[in-house]
Amino acid sequence: CSDGNVCTQTDTCQSGVCVGANPLVCPGNGNTCQTPTCNPASGCGFVNNTNPCDDGNACTLNDTCSGGACQAGAPKTCTDGNACTTDSCNPATGACVFTNNTLPCSDGNACTTGDVCSNGVCQPGTAVTCNDNNPCTASSCDPVNGCVHTPVANGTSCSDGNVCTQTDTCQSGV
Repeated sequence: CSDGNVCTQTDTCQSGVCVGANPLVCPGNGNTCQTPTCNPASGCGFVNNTNPCDDGNACTLNDTCSGGACQAGAPKTCTDGNACTTDSCNPATGACVFTNNTLPCSDGNACTTGDVCSNGVCQPGTAVTCNDNNPCTASSCDPVNGCVHTPVANGTSCSDGNVCTQTDTCQSGV
């Protein structure tokens, strides 16, 4: 007999009713994102699943099936905290790669400008010129704060640029 369900095999009559036995096991198609299933009317087919999978890129984590295909998970974070390296991930191995670069950087010294990366280390650039052209200040550079213009001692001789005055002196940096 036939119970009308293509997903059963070896149907037999029992107590006047056709009963299906031995459920049909549908083969997979090699796609881990599709689960084989059997529809009683049409037979074997596949249903998309949301199982964990491997998208083939070792630089993605927690890949998941969606829509019958493996979708990449979150990117693996590779960072060494060094501005003078370009950080990446090798998709074949999942190993982090830190490649030296030549990008602008800061060496942390306010007395240099135009610092640039070289061999994975920030190299100091050109020294900052701090001269404010004021004879009543002593100009210097502090590595933390940058240019500093400290007033010279009151009474230090200077010129105010006016030929009609004599014995000009500095007072509070002016």
